[in-house]
Amino acid sequence: MTLPQELGTRGTAWTPETRLYSEGVVVGTGGGPLVVPPGSDIRRVPGTGFLDVTSGSLPSAAMATPEQVESNRERLSMAEIPGAGSPYAGMAREALIDIDVLTFPNGAAVAAGSPYWRYVWPRDAGFMAVALAVAGRHAEAAHVLRYVASMQEDDGGWEARYLPDGSGDVPDNRGRQLDGIGWSLWAAWACDRTGGAADAFLPMVRAGITAALDSLDPRTRLPWASQDFWEMDVDEATLGTAAPLLLALRCGRDLLRNDEPELAGRAARAAGELAGAIRDRFGAHGYSRRLSGHGGRDASVAFLLPPFGPEEPAVLDAWRAAMSATAVPNGGVRPGEEWSDHSTAWTPQVSLYALTAAATGDRVLAHRLLSWLDLRRTALGSLPEKVTADGRPAAVAPLGLTGATVLLALAALDGRALPVPRDDTSAATIRMQTQHR
Repeated sequence: MTLPQELGTRGTAWTPETRLYSEGVVVGTGGGPLVVPPGSDIRRVPGTGFLDVTSGSLPSAAMATPEQVESNRERLSMAEIPGAGSPYAGMAREALIDIDVLTFPNGAAVAAGSPYWRYVWPRDAGFMAVALAVAGRHAEAAHVLRYVASMQEDDGGWEARYLPDGSGDVPDNRGRQLDGIGWSLWAAWACDRTGGAADAFLPMVRAGITAALDSLDPRTRLPWASQDFWEMDVDEATLGTAAPLLLALRCGRDLLRNDEPELAGRAARAAGELAGAIRDRFGAHGYSRRLSGHGGRDASVAFLLPPFGPEEPAVLDAWRAAMSATAVPNGGVRPGEEWSDHSTAWTPQVSLYALTAAATGDRVLAHRLLSWLDLRRTALGSLPEKVTADGRPAAVAPLGLTGATVLLALAALDGRALPVPRDDTSAATIRMQTQHR
C-alpha cells in the first residue's frame, strides 16, 4: 500500500494516473509549501495560505498571527486579480494564493509541493512570475525572477530544475532544457511590459541571448536536440524548444535594443532566421512536435501564437488541429499525439489552450476550457496537474504552472492586452541588418 507521504515521489507520465497526491498546500513553518494530504478536511484561513486550525491539525504548518492574516488578506484585496467578478473569481483567487504558497521566502518558486516536484523549473517559475506581474505584484514577480537569474549557468543557460535552497544544485542529472532560456527571458520582457522594470535582469538577458545563439545549429538555424516540457530525451529538435528560443531572441532584442544594439541586432537576425526555419521545416508537416514530423502534433504550437508571438493563420489552423488530435474523452487534452496515455488530461496543456483561445479572440473555447478546469479543482480549491478518465483531480495539486496560465487566460478574457513580441524580422529587414553587420 502506498502511504500518503510517499505520494508524488515518482513520475507517471506514460500510464493513467488515478491517485491524487495532495488536496493543496499551506504555508509551512519554514515559509515553504506544506502538502495537505489527499482526502483531508484541512482548510486554509480564507484569503490566505495559512492553515485554518479549526479544520484540523497538520504537523509543521505555520501558525498565523491575527496580524499576519490581516496583512495577507489586505495584500490579496489590493491585487489586480484577473477574472474578478466573473464565474472564475474563486479559481483565480486560489491560484494566486497557491503561487504565493509555492514560493519560498528566498524567491524559489517550486512547481508543486510534493517531493518529486518541489524544485524550481525556469519554465514554471517564468510563468508564475508573469502571472504575478499581471496581477500587479511586480515586487513578487521580480523576487521570483531574481532566484531564476541567480541559478543561471556560466554559459547563460539553465539546468532543467534546481533545488529551492539557493545552492544552485540540481536534484538529478537530467541536464539542460533549452526552453528555459526562452521562458526566463520572456518573463523578464513580459514583466517589464506590464509595468515592472527589467533593468536589473539585463545581465541575465545578455547571457541568455548568448546561450540562445549558441544553441542554434549554424547549418539549419534550428536548436540542437534538447528536452522540452515533455521532460524526455529526444534525438532531434522539437517545436517545444524551437518556439521558446524564438521567443527568447525576440524578447532579448527588445530589452537590449537601447543598451546593447549590436547584441540586439544579432538577436534580431537570429530570430528572423529561426522563424523562417520553423515555418519551412516544422510548418511543412503542420507544425508537428518533432522536426522529422514523426509523432504528430502537440501543444507547443501555442508557443507561436499570442501572447508569445503574432497571430498567423497557418499556425492558428495547426493549433486547432493539435487540440482536436490530442483531445481525450473526459473533455481535456493530453500533451501530444504520441503521448501513450489516451485517457488522462493534463491541465497545463488545457490551460495553455485556454490562454491561446482567449488571446486570439475565441472566447467561447476559452470559457469552455476554463469552466472545465474550474469544475475539476480539489476540495481545497487547487488546480491539479492531471484529471482522470472519470473527471477526478489527480497527481499533484496545486501545479503552479497551471494556476499561472489560468490567470493569464483570465487576464486576456478581461480585455487586458497581454504583450506580444512583434515579428519585425522580415526577409528585407534581415538583409538590411546583414549588410550593416
